[in-house]
Amino acid sequence: MTSPVSPAIVLENDNPEAISKPFTESGKCKDEVTLTFDDGQILFVSQNFLILASPVFEAMFRGDFKEKQTRNVKLKGKKHEDFIEFLMCIHPGTTTTVTRDNVLDILPIAEEYQVMRIVYKCKTCLKKWLNDENVTARRGKSINDYVKPARNCLYILQAVAILNDIELTTLCVRIVSQFGHRIYFGSYSPNTINGKELKERISDKGKLPPSRKFFSWESPRGFQSLPAHF
Repeated sequence: MTSPVSPAIVLENDNPEAISKPFTESGKCKDEVTLTFDDGQILFVSQNFLILASPVFEAMFRGDFKEKQTRNVKLKGKKHEDFIEFLMCIHPGTTTTVTRDNVLDILPIAEEYQVMRIVYKCKTCLKKWLNDENVTARRGKSINDYVKPARNCLYILQAVAILNDIELTTLCVRIVSQFGHRIYFGSYSPNTINGKELKERISDKGKLPPSRKFFSWESPRGFQSLPAHF
């Protein structure tokens, strides 16, 4: 899922004329490798940088894999903009951080390439986000005040369930179940949903249905009135 807002990229060099789009120009480093996406877009990155950041890339470039000879990694199914955001979070020359605007895009990549420092930051960000949404909802005075916090938590639940992260999934389910039955089913009684029942909506592989189905359980009117992203 692509987040609705991407944070500004802030480089150490504050001269706007000297700033170019990151990783899009060839010849910046002697050990350059290319990252190729399904749509044909290419990023140019230092091999040593990737090796130091990720044990997966280290095994790829130091082991008996074709990427070692071709110096090209085909990132099938990855989004160009999401991967740039990920690289900007791990590159020492930038100050991009993990935020609510990019965490749902970065976490799956960080998990796949075992960049545990970023995984930890992502999980910390998500835990705080979940707790903040819970607090926001509890301050609400009407059912409509619960809708946006609930939907944000459902987005988070969908992301962490796909990763099969038990700790975060459990936290999501606990918080989502506190929003009340009426948020998801459009009724006012009872005002609770069963956390166990919610878990059962997750398949054996830890994956949830597509978001359009995920957010349409019993067609709650509150969710239907919201835009695709906030």
